[in-house]
Amino acid sequence: MPEHDPAGGSPLTGVSVLDAMCPGVVTCLPDDRLAKLAAIMATHGIHAIVLAPLERRARLIVTDLDLVRAALERADARASDIAREPVMTLSADASLDDAVAIMSERGISHLLVTEPASGAPAGIVSSFDVAAVLGGQQPRLARMIRPGPARPSPSALTLSQARVGDVMHPGVATCLADASLPTVARSMAEHRVHCVAVAGIRRPGSNLTWGLVGDMDLVMAVHRGELSQPVATLAATSPIAVEESESLDRAATLMVEHDTAHAVVTGPSGLPSGMISTLDVASILGAAA
Repeated sequence: MPEHDPAGGSPLTGVSVLDAMCPGVVTCLPDDRLAKLAAIMATHGIHAIVLAPLERRARLIVTDLDLVRAALERADARASDIAREPVMTLSADASLDDAVAIMSERGISHLLVTEPASGAPAGIVSSFDVAAVLGGQQPRLARMIRPGPARPSPSALTLSQARVGDVMHPGVATCLADASLPTVARSMAEHRVHCVAVAGIRRPGSNLTWGLVGDMDLVMAVHRGELSQPVATLAATSPIAVEESESLDRAATLMVEHDTAHAVVTGPSGLPSGMISTLDVASILGAAA
């Protein structure tokens, strides 16, 4: 993958969607229940599933936030009930800059990639794939699911029974406020995370604080031509936070209310101790499948 050009060139120049995409499309059936959808997401480590059959003209997509929202509002929902929005498509021979433009302008993190000649589905390209390329990493390697620490079995837990500390990812990937965007993107790819905590942000009239920057923040910065900006200019300085002892349905509710797939977890000291994501919620929902 190309490295960032200090002279002003984009690290995405010359990269096609085919170079960055995840080959193949993970699908679900219209009648699949929430537990089945959650199990698919958790097993594959993905944040979106496309409804079968793929031959239909307007292909529908279920995202992680769609899943969590339905789990809180309508536990008996099926895939066809919550997959209301057609997924945007893009040809595999398009440039990755084209994908960035669509993601930024539409506010979406996943695009369905199609074969140039037939229009048949070929894969998915996501904001994380863009971040991996921006960081000079191979998206295929960055997407690999890596073994994590053993956790308690979620088989007997519901969202109200499970605690945030049961499913969170311990530790927080961090960077300094003056870090470059390609450096932050590289950290995301190397740690296989969608957001990084930014330490030491200065704000007028306040002490040093910290914030979060996600892969979609990087996508939008690329689209605006702001790669030379330090990461502090992008970071949200009021990220949502939950305590380790809080219930998972409380964390899920906050993520849905704030339209975010991640929340910071704080320990007994009040300091960040880890991160929780919609996929962690899916691990509990999917245990009933």
